[in-house]
Amino acid sequence: MRQISMAVLVSLVAVAVFTSVHSTADNPKDAEARTENKLVGTWKQVSGKFNGQEFRPPAGTTLIKHVTPTQFMFVDYDKEGKVTDAFGGPYTLKADKYEETPVYGVGDFHGLKGKTQSFTWKVEGNKWHHSGTLSSGATIEEVWERVEKVEKK
Repeated sequence: MRQISMAVLVSLVAVAVFTSVHSTADNPKDAEARTENKLVGTWKQVSGKFNGQEFRPPAGTTLIKHVTPTQFMFVDYDKEGKVTDAFGGPYTLKADKYEETPVYGVGDFHGLKGKTQSFTWKVEGNKWHHSGTLSSGATIEEVWERVEKVEKK
């Protein structure tokens, strides 16, 4: 897998934050939606199926998804903290439908750049379940767990 520098990751996060801030500043309804959006936060993938088969990332790999009121960013990194894949872009929520469109990233985009990916979703407690069929035709089922703030000791 290709390793990506921290500078590239920081740049991607900056793009996501910049886009999110500028896309919500002009619409007061977005502020109202933010308070009801159960997905805003940071999530760690705890299980997944790809085309009906259990998916296990390489040992020591962590998969994280950051969700703002208007943008998502997915990143995976190894046990040494080196990013191996990252992408993000806008998303929408309507009832039980979650749609994300990767528009920027590094590493393996999986042929998804610029294509809207549609899922059904629900949050139960601190778990986010989503499933759907990617634009490539592959099916996925994922469970993400909310990352809680860790207090420094």
